[in-house]
Amino acid sequence: MGRLIAIYIALVLILGGGFIWLLAALLYPGEASRPTEAMASETVLSQVSEQAPLDLGGLEPSPLPLSMPLSCDPGVDCWPLKYVDLDPSKGRRDYQCGAMTVDGHKGVDFAISDPRRLNRNEVPVLAAATGKVVGIRDEMPDVNIRIAGKASLKGRDCGNGVRIDHGGGWVSQYCHLKRGSVAVKAGDTVVSGDRLGLVGLSGSTEFLHLHVQFENNGKVVDPFVGLGADESACGLGKAPLWKESVLRSFRYSAPLIQASGIAAEAPDTLGVSEGKYADPKISPDAPLLVLWTDLYGLRKGDRVSMRFTGADGAVLAETDWVQAKHQLRTFKYIGKKARQDWPKGNYRGVIQVERPTGPGKNHAVQTVDLRID
Repeated sequence: MGRLIAIYIALVLILGGGFIWLLAALLYPGEASRPTEAMASETVLSQVSEQAPLDLGGLEPSPLPLSMPLSCDPGVDCWPLKYVDLDPSKGRRDYQCGAMTVDGHKGVDFAISDPRRLNRNEVPVLAAATGKVVGIRDEMPDVNIRIAGKASLKGRDCGNGVRIDHGGGWVSQYCHLKRGSVAVKAGDTVVSGDRLGLVGLSGSTEFLHLHVQFENNGKVVDPFVGLGADESACGLGKAPLWKESVLRSFRYSAPLIQASGIAAEAPDTLGVSEGKYADPKISPDAPLLVLWTDLYGLRKGDRVSMRFTGADGAVLAETDWVQAKHQLRTFKYIGKKARQDWPKGNYRGVIQVERPTGPGKNHAVQTVDLRID
């Protein structure tokens, strides 16, 4: 534990700038805060985790070797958030028998760290394998579906996208691309790594991400499992589609501390998805201070803790719990109302998740520091 603490303190000292990670889900009502003069403040966020070594020995060759479907730094600014649902019933089960999916989900969602990257044209979508483009869409706006409404889609849930025929019955589809970014047209031949467009917010989506799915003869195939696998089993299949380098880069992401931050109001998830709480300007006369976190892929038995300390090191708020059931998403915040102006100095939030048993990370820690001047 001492070694872990030393690692994330060192990262906090090294990392600069301010960014808080995204996402969306059910809306939590916020509290109005009184107008205050914005003053300089700095947010630094860091994360470390521990995970058992990945053993890929004995895997069979992939029938469709897949490379990275987007250009990003896995585990740092992008990660799988939802996997293929392998439960044929109304339930849900990802390839590790966890809850990192929703009922009927046909692909893998790769989330992007900062929603503001939509306007920076930063995250290219790449062809995962060689093939021929058989269809595109590029005209739908980038609007959160909670704002646009489901009726606006008219059945076009994928949003802007690209569909590629790889031969041998294999097809891939890339969804939610940014409007005007699609760089290919029907009939084009692409090779693995070619740019298809940019990650966007089009179609049925609440957060900046790429949805990619793979089919063989019309049937959805989980790229972490492959063909002919026992879909009731847990873990990688004998012949997953991803290349070994991708499997090592995109480890099973649960439990995932997707986003955390400090705010001067009770946050809501729509605000998180729009970057409302990124680089907050918090003044000493803020009416309250709140530590919030977005957690994904919690399993029954996971131990979670949140601790929020003030400029003098005293605890402003804290909580901990043992997760009672498998859950895709948990959004939580704790905080304290002001009795007088907040002392100037550094405020810190620490979120920890420990997984005693089961797949994924066995220990994840995220630290967020905010300085009020």
